[in-house]
Amino acid sequence: MKRILCLLAVLMLALPLMGSAEQAAGGPSAFIPGSRTVGQPTSFWETPMDITDEAAVWAMLTAPITVVKGNQKQQTVLRREPDENSEAVADITYDSQGVHVLETLDNGWSLVEAYSSSFHDSKIKVWNQLTQGYIRTDALQEKKVSQQYGMVVDKLTQKLYIFADGKLFDTLAVSTGLANERQPYNETRSGEYLIVSPVGDFKSDNVVGAMALRFNDGDFIHEVVHIPRSSGKVYEPFEKVLGERASHGCIRVQRKRTPLGTNMTWIWQNMRKNMGTIRIVIWEDLPGRQMAIPDGATPMYYNTQGGQNYHAAPTCYGVRDKFYPLHEFRYDELNIAPYDKLTPCPYCFPPLRPAEIEAINARYLQP
Repeated sequence: MKRILCLLAVLMLALPLMGSAEQAAGGPSAFIPGSRTVGQPTSFWETPMDITDEAAVWAMLTAPITVVKGNQKQQTVLRREPDENSEAVADITYDSQGVHVLETLDNGWSLVEAYSSSFHDSKIKVWNQLTQGYIRTDALQEKKVSQQYGMVVDKLTQKLYIFADGKLFDTLAVSTGLANERQPYNETRSGEYLIVSPVGDFKSDNVVGAMALRFNDGDFIHEVVHIPRSSGKVYEPFEKVLGERASHGCIRVQRKRTPLGTNMTWIWQNMRKNMGTIRIVIWEDLPGRQMAIPDGATPMYYNTQGGQNYHAAPTCYGVRDKFYPLHEFRYDELNIAPYDKLTPCPYCFPPLRPAEIEAINARYLQP
């Protein structure tokens, strides 16, 4: 068998997608998702986006989350001023979407920030912008979250990082939303959320998404979609773009099992039992972020008996037992024959080649 604040506060709409100035300098770990820190060091909004710091990520995933009380399938708004008649500046989903409380005023209002969850039918049309606004303080609720599981989705790497019991348990390939000029609302909204209800299978146009879990109104995390046919399910057009933006806003997750046996089925089986407690955070691919290139000595593997893929692990569901043991080589040998012709395995999703990572990083360099 083979083996995720003050009434005079300046409201910033469409805040620069960057942390505060002192955090903008430096490497990848300098970036935080919020506009500034207010003394909540373990919150999503004040934790650097560094997946290698397991302790910090786990502290963030298991810290309490502040949401707006209400129906998980409905939304409310943030206001430009602390007044019910003030202009609405952002859409916020009830019950599941986390907000960063910047200030709590004496007049019953709080200044918060979050990525606006405007969808295609929104009147506000603020697509995934980090926005500050006011909401009644008594509408806010702090919730405790699971101390067993948590998940991070990084739109830069298009990976889902599953954490369990304080450690990074496994990594899966995903496709987040592919926005375009005509459909800017396809962008998967960044921020922090709770997985609030199991949806199961759903149909969209001619495709089906299986094992869907709701985390932001109409946005789900689900298995990579397929086209139902009398002859079976057709996954190929959608699986070939896993690891790239491709969805209409949902998070598509790989169905093929990693060497640890993890996939969307595993998530469905293990996490739907804890609805309303498991946090999923979505990191924005901010300008200036960069993907790390693996150490050259990182071991890769391939099947010398006709294998066409390179692998991240010595055993993989993409290779039959009879072809074991897999040949081990170094990551820095990927451009040397015979490894230069190998493609990344669609089960274990090993790291991209250096040239591919550099090409992605070039798109995110500061102007």
